[in-house]
Amino acid sequence: MNSEPTPNALHRGLSTGAALSLNVIDMVGVGPFVTLPLIVGVMGGPQAMLGWLMGALLSLCDGLIWSELGTAYPEAGGSYAYLKHLYGEKTWGRAFSFLYAWQVLISAPSRSPPGV
Repeated sequence: MNSEPTPNALHRGLSTGAALSLNVIDMVGVGPFVTLPLIVGVMGGPQAMLGWLMGALLSLCDGLIWSELGTAYPEAGGSYAYLKHLYGEKTWGRAFSFLYAWQVLISAPSRSPPGV
């Protein structure tokens, strides 16, 4: 059977730019577009941007920490695996990773989906 897409068929895939845009909108959402004009209006000037720049710096530090953890412990599991390794697999690491998984099971479904 021919697996080549026909000329009229839709291509199932995302370009790098489209994938990046979807990830940014999923993580950031519309918050900056809603709150930034309100903050600039209340503060009466461009000094409101200082808070956004400081937030960007903190986000950069957070991203660097997560990339360092991902490099040190290259396995699936994210925070669960990091807590288990950092606090010991036989001691506090088991308890912290277990509690983390349970709080995600409770808190993740309670968050509203994007756009709601």
